[in-house]
Amino acid sequence: MAKPKLTRISITVPEDTVTSLDQKIVEEHYESRSQAIVDMINRHLIHQYTTENSVMVGTLTLLYRRDAGNIRVYLSDLQQQFLEQVISSLHIQLDDQKILEVILLQGKSNTLRQISQQFIALKGVIKGHLELMDAVMPPLQQNE
Repeated sequence: MAKPKLTRISITVPEDTVTSLDQKIVEEHYESRSQAIVDMINRHLIHQYTTENSVMVGTLTLLYRRDAGNIRVYLSDLQQQFLEQVISSLHIQLDDQKILEVILLQGKSNTLRQISQQFIALKGVIKGHLELMDAVMPPLQQNE
């Protein structure tokens, strides 16, 4: 993969903003101001794509209790219901009671948020989080 072409820019900001930025760089372990600023810009752009209901890829991370009724059946049923958006899932037994499930999704951002909320609202789900990114997966090869 070719390295992306970089462009140098210069900006002027208040001194207290630079101080806050430098503190964030240390806290979040960025390598440089440039890396931190690019990350912030990308987050802002991703937010814009989600408000425009763009096609995006995302991960839905769920933490749930193993003993919560038929939660595995409900999770499977929801994945089947949204087969077009659910690309893949990974199921990890953390301990004797807690399971972590990561579901890879692709589709319009509003649809992915609605689908994710249905998973998160299931009885037995302790935590759930959807992370969207401004990317799409390449088309799957079809058998002829």
